[in-house]
Amino acid sequence: MKRLTFILFAFFLSAEVSFATGQYPELIIYEGDTLKLLSVPLEGYLGEYDEREDKYPFLKLTCSTALWRSYQALWKLENDELFLVDVFLCADREKSILRNLFELDSPIKAKWFSGKLFVQHGKMIKYHHSGFAQYFEEETVVEIQEGNLMDRQHFVNGYRPGDTGLPSNPDSIIAEVYSRINWDGLPGFSKDYKVFVDLKMGKVDSLTIFRSIAPEVYVQEVQRILTNFPQLRKFYSRGEPLYESYILPVIFSNEQRKRFAR
Repeated sequence: MKRLTFILFAFFLSAEVSFATGQYPELIIYEGDTLKLLSVPLEGYLGEYDEREDKYPFLKLTCSTALWRSYQALWKLENDELFLVDVFLCADREKSILRNLFELDSPIKAKWFSGKLFVQHGKMIKYHHSGFAQYFEEETVVEIQEGNLMDRQHFVNGYRPGDTGLPSNPDSIIAEVYSRINWDGLPGFSKDYKVFVDLKMGKVDSLTIFRSIAPEVYVQEVQRILTNFPQLRKFYSRGEPLYESYILPVIFSNEQRKRFAR
């Protein structure tokens, strides 16, 4: 079966900086392990992009669309303090630029940084190809004030045991829509028609018609299905249902009728 296509319309990002391509995480030494960090504490020190490029011209280098900031930093949380250990140009461990940024020896206490560190544990279990929209099995959120640890919380991410809702991925959702269409009650197709569904998932889920390129009878059929649609499974991130938004195309065609009509 052909993979169903969908358009990622919007998403929730968990970082100070977001881009249209998935970005390399930072690294942090946390409780003896080197883990991925979905925060960029060095950004506040470097300043705005036009300012930093004048001050640090080597950061103008385009490494990759997955590393727009041009560097990857290694951090350490030790004795309730945050330290910068090293900074690598283009995430290359052989190209340290720490001395180009600071006239201090490593490790350097991050006194300039106040905010949250998102420390990842285990395997990645969900991913959107944008910014730091990466979700791991577990995560520790560390609150930092001027380089000092103030608080921390640990979360288990993912679907909750016992959640029997419909799988909340776009392919499963659109397939469920097709399976509920009363194909026998629709007129024949002289051409393909499309009805676009706006799917929003989070604390409260909603499926509504976004727009259509179809006669009213097809729009009404989609509306009927959405009115009694099954509950979706909830993906939890940092203790809350993850907010996601998609635009899904429902295509009325002879091909889809043959595939899904009972």
